[in-house]
Amino acid sequence: MSARSFRLLPRRARTGFTLVELLVAAGITTFMAGFIAVIVMNISSSASRSSSRLGADAQARLILDQLERDLQGALHRDDGNVWLAADILNGSSGGPTGLWQVAPRNPKPVGGISLLLNTPSINDARFGTAGVWLRFFTHGNPATDANGNVIVPSAPVAVGYQIIRRYKATNNQNLETAYLLHRAETRPGLANSRPGVFESGYNITGAAYTGGGTNNSNITGDPRTVLVPGTTRTLDAVIGDNVIDFGIRAYARDAAAPGGLRLLFPATAAGALSNAPAALQSRLPPGTPATASTYNRIFPDVIDVKVRILTDAGAEQIANLEKVQTPALAVPQRYNGNAQFWWWGVAAENSRVYTRRIVLRGGGL
Repeated sequence: MSARSFRLLPRRARTGFTLVELLVAAGITTFMAGFIAVIVMNISSSASRSSSRLGADAQARLILDQLERDLQGALHRDDGNVWLAADILNGSSGGPTGLWQVAPRNPKPVGGISLLLNTPSINDARFGTAGVWLRFFTHGNPATDANGNVIVPSAPVAVGYQIIRRYKATNNQNLETAYLLHRAETRPGLANSRPGVFESGYNITGAAYTGGGTNNSNITGDPRTVLVPGTTRTLDAVIGDNVIDFGIRAYARDAAAPGGLRLLFPATAAGALSNAPAALQSRLPPGTPATASTYNRIFPDVIDVKVRILTDAGAEQIANLEKVQTPALAVPQRYNGNAQFWWWGVAAENSRVYTRRIVLRGGGL
């Protein structure tokens, strides 16, 4: 066979991509852009949730630290007066303050699923529409100068804790509301003709702390602020935002009780958990034997505290759920048309629970 020779034709230089190549490149670019967008969104969402959680965590730490200081310094005396009291506020108006702003739509439920006192763990308990109203006498913080030197020593004060759904701005034009935890503190003694604890006496359920009187109204430091912490637009007593539940369980030491602690509140006469709204009025000193007639009048040795705080996202969702909208928001199908389940479903999914056990060490006055 004779060898053949071939002349290779020069290939034409490519001037661009084929349509198929462009489509493939566009598809890959779109996929990568979507993939990156999902990652960015997830990171952003995670960061938002983390920030919201840290906000709730910081608030809880501040609240529980303050409660611990107050309760560890709680005072009592065996004189027949009430030195510590607790009530469950479960009415639609949130209690006797007159400051509670009722939600125009889908308000926080009254009773029912808002009142779960007999759960095995306090983490799962719910303490009514406005939680527990807790008040007692304790050591106030000493006044110090710029160098930290004490210029006015610590003196007995009365403090009151309660949740109020109210305006969250001092501006009268701002109608936004939130569930705010208050800590009112009375002045120790007379100041500018306004009475303090010394003039009002050591009975936390007495008239000065529940009714008022001359120069005793809603001004910061007045004894009456234990009941009504300020006016409609006074927020001096607010210690926490978006607190939708606050409650306690109070115990007395009892070697015969499980764990050495006998439940005083909320409890039956036998010391068992009870779902009935209860009251504690501690006028008997620690160590008093707990009986059917004394259990809810003994000054506690130990108190478990629980707060439930909405995340920022949860606060927005609850605010949206409670406001008037046209057309009105429909209850999601998974709640079977029950607005109460809807409220608590949103709240439970977008809040965090914090608890702390506190040993009372203040002693007698």
